[in-house]
Amino acid sequence: MKKIFTLLFALAAAFFSFAQTCTTSGFDMCDPSTAISSDFRNGVQIAGTGNPLSVGAKYKFNNVIPGLSLDAVISIDAIVNATLKGAGNPTIDDDGVTGETGSAAELASLFAPRIAPDQPLTCSNRTGYVEFTLKFYTHYAGNGAPGAGTEIGVANLTILNFDMDGITVGTNGWLKETGAVKTNNADPVIFAASTTELTNDPNSASWVLTYGSTVNRNGIAKCTEVIEKSVYTNSLSAFSFRLGYDYKAPTSDCAGAGIQPTRDYGVRFGCFNLPAAGPLPVSLVKFGATYSAEKANIVWTSLQESNMNSYEIQRSFDGTNFEVAGYVKSNNLTTVQLYTFTDDVSAFNSKYIYYRIRIVDNDHSMKLTNTVLLKVDEPKANEMLISPTPATTNAQIKVKAMKAGMGDLMVFDAAGKVVLHQQAALLTGNNTIPINNINALSSGYYTIRLIVNDETFTSKLLIWK
Repeated sequence: MKKIFTLLFALAAAFFSFAQTCTTSGFDMCDPSTAISSDFRNGVQIAGTGNPLSVGAKYKFNNVIPGLSLDAVISIDAIVNATLKGAGNPTIDDDGVTGETGSAAELASLFAPRIAPDQPLTCSNRTGYVEFTLKFYTHYAGNGAPGAGTEIGVANLTILNFDMDGITVGTNGWLKETGAVKTNNADPVIFAASTTELTNDPNSASWVLTYGSTVNRNGIAKCTEVIEKSVYTNSLSAFSFRLGYDYKAPTSDCAGAGIQPTRDYGVRFGCFNLPAAGPLPVSLVKFGATYSAEKANIVWTSLQESNMNSYEIQRSFDGTNFEVAGYVKSNNLTTVQLYTFTDDVSAFNSKYIYYRIRIVDNDHSMKLTNTVLLKVDEPKANEMLISPTPATTNAQIKVKAMKAGMGDLMVFDAAGKVVLHQQAALLTGNNTIPINNINALSSGYYTIRLIVNDETFTSKLLIWK
């Protein structure tokens, strides 16, 4: 099997000339459309008995990919000549790990286990490692084990193994941190740093192994000089990797060495995308949101559902950072389907709420809808509210009428020409009226005028496609 190896710096460069150099940019660049970075914190053990740091233990990390609502499960698959050391709760991952400057703010998101040799190291060479497997899942509530076969395949995953360093021991002896990735029958592209050594694992043809340097750095150093970067271009649903050590006994005074250091590791997973398996399993015809009595009412219409799983409703208060508001199971029918979801927003102190829907099929392919903006203020007398704004294919007005009557609704373009005209029956009090045929209008600003009885309501609408 062919391996593709790329060196970030020439390996011929002297190790010590780079010993304390720290280049912190360039290695983590990826396609802006897939610029995803993982966030592993507060893992919870969901499988395995006895020692929580033994083979068979599994840990769930909730919402490890902000904005995509993905969970991750990391399992401990093998421990060879090594032992895992706990660090707070959860014990598999040290959320308090620090960098060279002593700051933990940026590094808390790394998957950071602590690993040591299983015995003191003296006069015999020894290698050891802990083997992990990572799988992603659509976010699910609770801390139970995910269903078999429900993991999600991702493409272009980048694994960054930071701080590949080590120490010297006695005369001509050393301990190097090691990292290895499994090829999974699809060769990853591996980048090694200037002070590390990249090779095939001599004990297993299906693994690519990286040896760290022999110069120790404080904390988890996020430097190009001590990093391993693996990129899987093909879509995979499971990623196996090993973190460990390689010890070479010194040529003299080895009996007095007796070292058994606990080493800190830090791994980040990112830059991937979620490939769609064929066409989207549904045609979403309409999607909108209205507000009433401290509740947001989300409504959408679908057509030709096929192999559908569910709709995940997401809310945001800034239009950028979204959270899961709830789920609706798909009817999985090819005829027109009307769905509603009520979101109690009484506890939120915000004038505007953004909503979008993540569509998930049974193969875990997914797609996000456009975002709609909901204004939660109730309309006042002589006031008309329009949402969403900007609009793309649909819009609606909310108006408070003093008495019931037939309303005359007109849409004017920038030149004052009537481009849409419709009528609507209004009741006394608050009313919601959809504006028909918005999708027939071009992008730009429009004036909306509603006349009912002796009242005239006017507002602006921006259409942006």
